[in-house]
Order: sequence, then C-alpha cells, then structure tokens
Amino acid sequence: MSRARVVWHYARARHRTFAGRAALEAWQDRHLRRVLRLAPRRYAFYAGTTPRALTDLPVVDKVDVLARFADLNVRGVGLDECLAAARSAERGRDFGTTLRGLSVGLSSGTTGRQTAFLTSAAERDRWAGEVLARTLPDGLLAGARVTLVLRAGGPLYESVDGGRVSFRFVDLALDEDRLLDEIRAADPTVLVAPPSVLVAVARAGLGLRPQRVLSVAEVLDPHDAAVVEDGLGVRVDQVYQAAEGFLGASCRHGRLHLAEDLVVVEREDVGGGRFVPVVTDLFRSSQAVLRRRVGDVLVPDEDPCPCGSPMLAVREIVGRSDDVLWLARAGVAAPALGSFHPDFVRAAVLAVPEVDDFRVDQTATDALRLAVEPATAFDAARRSLERALADAGLAVPSVVPGEVEPRDPLVKRRRVRRDPAVPAGAC
Repeated sequence: MSRARVVWHYARARHRTFAGRAALEAWQDRHLRRVLRLAPRRYAFYAGTTPRALTDLPVVDKVDVLARFADLNVRGVGLDECLAAARSAERGRDFGTTLRGLSVGLSSGTTGRQTAFLTSAAERDRWAGEVLARTLPDGLLAGARVTLVLRAGGPLYESVDGGRVSFRFVDLALDEDRLLDEIRAADPTVLVAPPSVLVAVARAGLGLRPQRVLSVAEVLDPHDAAVVEDGLGVRVDQVYQAAEGFLGASCRHGRLHLAEDLVVVEREDVGGGRFVPVVTDLFRSSQAVLRRRVGDVLVPDEDPCPCGSPMLAVREIVGRSDDVLWLARAGVAAPALGSFHPDFVRAAVLAVPEVDDFRVDQTATDALRLAVEPATAFDAARRSLERALADAGLAVPSVVPGEVEPRDPLVKRRRVRRDPAVPAGAC
C-alpha cells in the first residue's frame, strides 16, 4: 500500500465540497458515465450490454452475487476459491491474503451464506484516505491514537500508521477480559468498534476519555448509544460500511451522511418513509458494485444538516430487511401479513426498564421467541411487545421464552431475526 496515495486521497476528500445537490449530482453523473461505459468490458455479467443510464442495468442482490461471483469481478475469480482463501486467513488471523493481485475479504454472513469481496491496492488506498478524512476529529496533522476493534485487520491500517497518527488493531476474536485490557492499554483518542464492544467498554469503567467514538459493523440502537455516551462522555458517531464498500459516516454534527460522492444510492421504498439502498460504486473496479441491493432498512432525514453537506442524511439504520417481522394482520383473513420493523421491536422491549438485553426470533407467522436479560423481566417485556403489535394492527402471536445466546465475537449481533422459512409480505 502507498502512504503517499492514501494521503493524496485524504487531502482530496478533506477539501471536496459541493455547493448544493445539483453540483453533487453533476459530479455523480460525470463519473457514472465512465462506469457505465466500462462495465461491459470489465465484467462478464454485463457483456453484450450497452447501458446508457443506470436503470438500463438490473438490480443485483446477494443471490445474484453468489451465483455469478466470477462474472462480477475483473479477474474472473470464483466464489469457492475466494471463500477458501478468506476462511483460511480468518482461521490463522492473517489478513494479507491475495488472489491474482486482489485482496480477499470475508463477509459476516449476517443474512445466511457468506460471500467474499475483492479489492485492489489502489482501492484500499482510496478507502483509507476517504475514511480518514471523515473520521479524524482534527485531521491528520493534529494526530490521533486510533484503536480499531474489528474481526479483521491487515495492511490497510499499516499504510498510514506512524508519525502523528497511530493505529492499533484489537482482534474481536479475543475473550472479553483480554479485549478490554488491550483497549485500556491502547488509551485511544479515537475508538472504533461494534456497539456491543462499545457498551462493554463503557460499563467496564476503564478510565478512557476518547475524543471520538465510532460505531461500526452492527446496528447502533439508541439504547446502546445512550449507555456508551454516559460511560465515555462523548457522542457515538457511525461509520456505515458493508461488503459493498464504504457507504457513509457521521459528520461533525453527529448526523450520518451517505457517501454520495463515492456511491450513487437509489431508494427502494419499503413503506413508512423507509427505504432499502441500491448502491452503485463510482470508483471501485475490481468487483462490480452496480445497482447492488444492500438489504439494510434506512430512515432518511430530509432536514438540511448544519454541516452544509447536500449528501443524504440518515436518521437511523433500523436493521436488515430480512429482519422485519411479518405477522398476520388482525381481523383480516389469511394470508394477509403486516410488517413490524426491528426498531419497533427494540422500542417495545426496551421500554421495560429492567431489560438489559434481549433477542427476538420469529419462527412462524404466528410465533415469536423472546429472550431477555435478566430472565425475570420476561413477562413485562412480553406484555409490552404484545401491546405494540396489537397497536400496529397485527394479530398477537404466541410469544414463548428463549435464552440470550452467549456472545460470539466474530458474529454480528442481531437482536431481531426472522427465520428464512417465514414468508415476507409485500410492502
């Protein structure tokens, strides 16, 4: 990786501004024309097409990526080969694995079968520069001690390590006591970790006083954000990233903006003002990210941001579209189903003051399993959830007790899940 190239991208990103939405869209259009022109040459998936507009291309979801992986990357690398290399790297905790000149990463497998992603050295340098420009509170020159608690490290962070900015990678696979010891020893000014780890740090009383705290990898619940802010004395901001790439970050005012200078985001409406993003990357070429359905459900914030950015602000990432509960509508003949989003579930269960943590699994259209900590709060949490479901016009399902599973540090926490066998309705 090239330190000079990272710094160059950092400087460009730091000084990139747009006078308004029209200027941002003109920037997108200019880069999008090149993306569309090159797509048929780069990827077998688009061979023989002549797209002139983004809508000339199909929307691609995870099923397509799994089935046509080799046709969606420039080297024609197969999925099985990538997964084998990435899983071997994970087992050995060695994250420098490459295939045919491209680095290989492993998705979390949040929604089922895992997939892999590929990046070139130039793309990793761009990523580092863009993220640093958006996340270092006072810039590179002011310096920072950045601690990243992630499931994978690698040469990405080493490219800018040293001088005024230092990086320390803490392996998410460590047991919690050792994990907390490593974070305490690092004494970060910038702490980057999943919300579940940030909550553990806040409750452990480590005496840390970071200047910035960034939540990554998991959905940030307002409940968890409040715990972290109380414990660490600083607002919790977010970095929004997925296998599809870097998708957004919080501005200095704490509002999460989509990185629309790097990606085009189409909104796929799912009702209630919410949308699933369909993403096109304007700069990534090693792997096609063209009209890729991400699968998260976002709540937009249409109010102008004090930071002045015209990029869309997101009020909340409420969870995966696969985690929306679909239950029978009250007073309506089957098979009419109604949706109940994960943030509504969280609000209902966490409205019970005694609940510290919970898990809801939908096992059928008329059955839920609810686990709470402490278990003594189950009855109150069940009644609260049942009231919320009834108020939403849904038939109250059977709610049986379950157990909160022990923490697996390498698996993203999902407090609300719908079994894949449970059908989804139409929004």
